[in-house]
Amino acid sequence: MPAKLGILTLDPASRQDYFDQMAHESKQYGTDLYSFSPLDLLPGTQKAKGLHFDTTSGIWKEEVFQIPEFLYDRCFYGEDQPSKDAKKIVAWLKERKDLTFLGYGLPNKTALYDRLKEIPEISPYLPETVRADSTETVLRELNKYLSIILKPANGAHGYAVYSLEKKTGGLLVRTTKNGSLISQNFGRLDKFQAWLNTLLGKYDFLIQARIDNMDRKNRPFDLRIFLQKDSRGEWQEVTRGIRTGMENGILTNLSAGASLSTYGNWQRETPHFNHVYISQEISDIISILPAVLEETFQPLFELGIDLLIAGDQSIWILDINSKPGRKMVSLLHPEKAGQMAEAPLAYCRYLQEIGNRVQAGNV
Repeated sequence: MPAKLGILTLDPASRQDYFDQMAHESKQYGTDLYSFSPLDLLPGTQKAKGLHFDTTSGIWKEEVFQIPEFLYDRCFYGEDQPSKDAKKIVAWLKERKDLTFLGYGLPNKTALYDRLKEIPEISPYLPETVRADSTETVLRELNKYLSIILKPANGAHGYAVYSLEKKTGGLLVRTTKNGSLISQNFGRLDKFQAWLNTLLGKYDFLIQARIDNMDRKNRPFDLRIFLQKDSRGEWQEVTRGIRTGMENGILTNLSAGASLSTYGNWQRETPHFNHVYISQEISDIISILPAVLEETFQPLFELGIDLLIAGDQSIWILDINSKPGRKMVSLLHPEKAGQMAEAPLAYCRYLQEIGNRVQAGNV
């Protein structure tokens, strides 16, 4: 019996090329492919309204269908009400025992840090992180480190990330908006506290000391590693790339205009680093982190792991994303487009086979 796989997305009508590539590979995997929004579930039924890929005609067709047994969550949420509603519906779907998600995602940055800091193999790679629960806490950390980063606990793509720095005669605040670096200098503490109090009322923020990840042109950089499970349910590295932000900047996100280069190119351009040591540290992290995440939280299918390589050659886990974008892979390795499209289908088939064996009592 063919597996029925549904792609959950907030806007099925504006399909990504990636979903179309998946659709055209679905026939060889014997997968019945659907795409729908969590907001398009039909109340009082087990059905949804969305798109179904017709392998005979090779096109997507609008249909009403049973909620597929397997689901691939590619929903990216904003602060709007539809996003909040969709997030609740997806959380409800993930609780259902009759449905299987390829990956169940990760909690927010606060919960992630709180759990991982208790794990000895991982905690040395985690920057100390404190909740920004008051202006006093932020000022305490700023006085301690002189330069800190404020990031939203639920943030993604570098949104609402702030750099705070103590300077002679004041406090310098910087952030990135629409690809441009915005700065504001506060000469008076009370003015800064008023601004900060307003900001903390908008989001739940985390505080981290600013780690020196500037290259020789004073540009921030980090390493993104893309991992996926294969057709046997084993983690494989798809690619890795160095993301470099603007001069004197804060962010390294591609969505914020960062440039991208291969890890090999970066190694050749930085002979002053001990690359044998760095590569071994990176290998150690990616060999244990996915399993630790699944043991601590829930099953996963893919991961984007962001590592910060500091000037003193220490390695830090900056962020972990359970819904990584495809842009890095498409830019660095366009020849892997087919592999990327097949991966969810292959893993779905693996999950179906495991489920069949469990039902048959062979596991």
